[in-house]
Amino acid sequence: MPSLNTLLTTAKEQPARSGAAATEFITLLNLAAHDEDAGIRDAGTLIAQALREKARGWLTQEDLIVLLEGQRDIARLRANNAEIALRSRLQSIVIRLLDITLASLIAAL
Repeated sequence: MPSLNTLLTTAKEQPARSGAAATEFITLLNLAAHDEDAGIRDAGTLIAQALREKARGWLTQEDLIVLLEGQRDIARLRANNAEIALRSRLQSIVIRLLDITLASLIAAL
């Protein structure tokens, strides 16, 4: 699996030729940014910000993984306590976004 930076760069520069994971990641990040729920928007912002911090060298790979795994746990707890419509969006946007990101990071180790 390519690195997350490669996925992001490829998806932004060449959407027609980008991999399925990169395309899904960008789509989910856009959905999170425009969701009606502030928690989903905040989660998307946090993921993007954490990836920027990693790219700047301010977070290690391991730190980023721990941060994102914690966010995934929080999103799962929130989804378990949410109404059906919000639960579905949390699972299909935030948790999936975190799963894609973590899979890419762990594969790069």
